[in-house]
Amino acid sequence: MIQPGQTKWDYKHPVLAVRGMRPWRLFLWVKAIEAIAQLRPRALRRWAWHPEPKIRHAIRWYYRMGRRVWLHEMIGFFLRDDYRGADRTVAQYLGDTQDHEEEASRSVRAPKRVAA
Repeated sequence: MIQPGQTKWDYKHPVLAVRGMRPWRLFLWVKAIEAIAQLRPRALRRWAWHPEPKIRHAIRWYYRMGRRVWLHEMIGFFLRDDYRGADRTVAQYLGDTQDHEEEASRSVRAPKRVAA
């Protein structure tokens, strides 16, 4: 486990350790993917020259907020987030598995109908 705080458990924050990859590297890969998705030529063209002024304003607002969030998450990851206790496993964090209680994938056959 990398991130013990459950409030940070989302696609942007590494929760489980990946063998051979440090948490900061995984975080930067996610940020690079976000940047690539937002900086595509078609998206930038829409940002600059969308024909509808209200939609163009909304797109620009979204990019402004995204830029703030992006920088806030970078600062948070490198300066504020706590990774103490990152050497624990999921089993140590959550306890024993509950596989014996699982019934969702158990197939149950319906009783056969008898013709009258």
